[in-house]
Amino acid sequence: MRSCDFAVILTNTLSFLDIRIFEREELSKSLQAYKDGNQDEKKYMTIDNKVYDITDFIPDHPGGEQVISTHIGKDATDVFHAMHPESAYEMLANCYVGDLAPEKSNVQRTKAQQNSKAFAQEIRDLRDKLQAEGYFEGSTLFYIYKVLSTLAICATGLTMLYFGGHSTAVVFGAAVVVGLFWQQCGWLAHDFGHHQVSNDHDKNDLLVIFLGCFCQGFSLSWWKNKHNTHHASTNVSGHDPDIDTAPILLWDEFATANFYGSLEDNPGRISRFIAEHVLPYQSRYYFFILGFARFSWALQSLSYSFNQGALNKSARINWMERSMLVSHWVLFTAWNILFVGSITNMIMFFVVSQAVTGYALAFVFAMNHNGMPVITQEQAEDMEFYEIQVITGRAVSLSPLGDWFFGGLNYQIEHHVFPDMPRHSLPKVKPMIKSICKKYNIHYHDTGMIQGTIEVLKTLDVVQRLCEKFSKKVF
Repeated sequence: MRSCDFAVILTNTLSFLDIRIFEREELSKSLQAYKDGNQDEKKYMTIDNKVYDITDFIPDHPGGEQVISTHIGKDATDVFHAMHPESAYEMLANCYVGDLAPEKSNVQRTKAQQNSKAFAQEIRDLRDKLQAEGYFEGSTLFYIYKVLSTLAICATGLTMLYFGGHSTAVVFGAAVVVGLFWQQCGWLAHDFGHHQVSNDHDKNDLLVIFLGCFCQGFSLSWWKNKHNTHHASTNVSGHDPDIDTAPILLWDEFATANFYGSLEDNPGRISRFIAEHVLPYQSRYYFFILGFARFSWALQSLSYSFNQGALNKSARINWMERSMLVSHWVLFTAWNILFVGSITNMIMFFVVSQAVTGYALAFVFAMNHNGMPVITQEQAEDMEFYEIQVITGRAVSLSPLGDWFFGGLNYQIEHHVFPDMPRHSLPKVKPMIKSICKKYNIHYHDTGMIQGTIEVLKTLDVVQRLCEKFSKKVF
């Protein structure tokens, strides 16, 4: 039985309750009330033409409050099916309050909207077909190999320190190796976090805690809160946290206008200095700050875990996260102190390993979506989920070594269309997605690594010129 069929059966069993038909205008009012900050209004969303009251459920959403809030008053059908395990369908049924009224026959859609709907339906049909053919089944052998080979990278780096910690050259090499290990741990934690490997939610989380929290030093809850929202509202201004990098970097005209607009009345000295003398030169310091990305995310993870707690409110997960994060830094520091021969080399090992991971992670992340179209929340409301995923993503064609370095995220469009599909299936699905995009004239952007980097830098250059203009206007 398909999960969506199970959900239908569950919701139909509740028909004896106070179930009613919801007009579409009522959903629009729910969205507008949320935008206006009216906390007293009911918060609804629709999935498969059924209406769910999520007012009381939002704080308890296992994926975080932020991600579910991006779809208040909207149709969340595709994003729900793409990002939830089977266990979520029974929980969903508890919020069921009625059915969505049929769309009025006199509703006029533009050709673009009609095309987007037809495209989305074909992607849904493809998903059903691929599920039946086993494309969503993770290969146990593949992931055993990936876990063991990744841990072998760590063992290599630590062995280098153990036997050669007295040599500056060996310590430097070990720092590079450990940095690559952390990057590869990130890709594996990402796979397990998306439930690509197993249908067992708890097993996936345990592997994320081991690979992400203990091995890499990143909090499971911090990552899920951020990453789930990114998938639900990819490159949507004001919703996607991955493009909300002000005041370090600005990626689009919306973020630029918001940032400089916030400084018009009472700018602080630091904010004004950044606005006038830093952001107008962001393409020049872009590569420099990538090296700090890993350490910044690690600090954010610690802060989130000890201040916010576990995303699913589980005391057990919270304890495990915190203990693993602390263990990561204790063991990393102890190995550095015990086996590196001098203070200078200890500092070098710390700095180089952090910087290598920062570059290795952030370079891939930037290639995924930065420099691609950023859309407003209003535009997103008129677009189908699958179209947004395609037009905001950048596919990067690489060699097998490049695929390894990118952790399969160079198949970014396929990953965003089918986030729970294991990475070893993505290359097989790429031609299918491209073919459907071509059929409906949906832009599928496929490029090389060098060209993708140039596109990112060109975007930074365009926005920094805009920053210069805003700076003159505001100050």
